[in-house]
Amino acid sequence: MNGSKLPSARNADRIIGQIADFLSKGADRNSGRGIEKEKVYTELKSAYDCAGSARLFQSFQNGQMSFLNSHKELAQLTRAACRQAMELGGHNISITATFDLFHLYGKEFHRIIEEIHDMGAEHVQIKLALNTEELTKNYYFYTTAILKIIGSLGFVEITIVRRRPDTPQLFVVNYLFCLQMLWVLEGEIAAVFSMQEQVIKKFADICSQITDSAEKLLDSAKPESLQKTNVQLDSYSDRRQWLFFNESPAMLFPADVMDVFVEKAENKAYGRYLEKLKNVFEKRTCRSQIDLVIYSSMLNKYLADGKVSVGNRFQQLTQEQVYKHLRYLSEVMKSNPEFKMYLIRDTVVLSEELRKAPSIFLDTYSLNIENSKNRANANYHISTYPKMRDAFQKFYEDILAKSYCMELTAEDLLRYL
Repeated sequence: MNGSKLPSARNADRIIGQIADFLSKGADRNSGRGIEKEKVYTELKSAYDCAGSARLFQSFQNGQMSFLNSHKELAQLTRAACRQAMELGGHNISITATFDLFHLYGKEFHRIIEEIHDMGAEHVQIKLALNTEELTKNYYFYTTAILKIIGSLGFVEITIVRRRPDTPQLFVVNYLFCLQMLWVLEGEIAAVFSMQEQVIKKFADICSQITDSAEKLLDSAKPESLQKTNVQLDSYSDRRQWLFFNESPAMLFPADVMDVFVEKAENKAYGRYLEKLKNVFEKRTCRSQIDLVIYSSMLNKYLADGKVSVGNRFQQLTQEQVYKHLRYLSEVMKSNPEFKMYLIRDTVVLSEELRKAPSIFLDTYSLNIENSKNRANANYHISTYPKMRDAFQKFYEDILAKSYCMELTAEDLLRYL
């Protein structure tokens, strides 16, 4: 119970499974026992992991500052700190780094993010710094790393700033763990770290000063600020757009469908916003040069459920309204040869980077990333930094060149009706 006699890692799964089997015997044998056993197993495994993390923390806690020089220890401590943050911080995690976490941790950082998701993280805040030359040179690595995080977590706020060469390399997880990298050279690392509250507080203050004053490469946006600043209106008004929808295609609705949205608007502010959006669709978007990419499964899902996010709110369309929408898209494709639509067939084996990617919206000035699979615009990020925008444009153009991304004609789109 106090963690001093935990099962060994080798025997933990077997012992937890046996306990779960014993405790679930009272459930209905035909319908409920398997579900109950799985629930008990999940709870016990979570408790075991948290207790193990606490024991690991205690074993390292030998003074104000300690030393490490292996990637394995770094990953262990980061994972343990995140588990403790989940246990003690009400499922809220804050990770701040004044250096390139993606490069240092590689795939291990994404594995930690996936574990955070599986543990039920409710709010994750990540702040880090990137070298812009590295961003340009290795655009695919960084764009996929960012998309994996946004696509994996229900709610995450990512802030990425430009790193200056003279910036100290600091790392803080909540108020539980802090670290300073001493060197990273030819795959070898060395760092000092602490779990002492007074030391962590000093590190956290310095991290905040650095990230708050540095130039922003990517930042999160609140749903209410998106309407106030007309971010989406400006993007849909642009003469050149690249749109990757990992959701129903929320654009170019016919005028009568937009009128229904306005009539049913929950408040006057939202109604006025929808009026502006209708005007932009009719006068600008339909004449723009657009590359629109969507999954075949998302198109079929939209036809089945009629659910779509419009101006930060979910809208429920009837089947006839969905048909009108797709017919109108087909008409725009016929009248505007520069409006091209591409379809990704989900039956083809895709890389995980693309399968979990949130929606990506690009215009000539900005990048917008939205994960609205759970709720509209709860997970929205914006960049107007040219090198970040250019990196995502290259990533987007790579998608168009793939064999599984096929261009649709106006007639092909109508075949879905």
